[in-house]
Amino acid sequence: MKKKTKEPKHFRDGKLFHKKIQTEWSTVVVDGKVEIEKCLLKSNGTKGRMDIFVSDISTLVAIGEIKNTDWNSLKESAVRRYVKSHILQIWSYIESQLKLGNDVSPGVIYSKRPKSQNRLKIIEDMFEKE
Repeated sequence: MKKKTKEPKHFRDGKLFHKKIQTEWSTVVVDGKVEIEKCLLKSNGTKGRMDIFVSDISTLVAIGEIKNTDWNSLKESAVRRYVKSHILQIWSYIESQLKLGNDVSPGVIYSKRPKSQNRLKIIEDMFEKE
């Protein structure tokens, strides 16, 4: 019999944050249909899963990605890698919707802000450039 290993606290906390945000979105969005963990086919042919997807009767959709990234524990080079990875993930979701003729309003929700203003600027600048 395999011994069940305990999931690290960071992952447990991330899942709780994820569920909290998804529940909030499911209860507060009035105009539109909220789908949680919506599967999609990305433009490169691989499958993806959007944390929050909101659609209405028009062609406008909203995509929300939820992250429990601890910016304060990462080296600056890792911060850049994480942000680039998040940007690429979100863009793959945007492109899949544009291909369907939808207009897209994307967003990312982080559980914590970095304490360092310089680190926050790096993150914001990277998102701004994309």
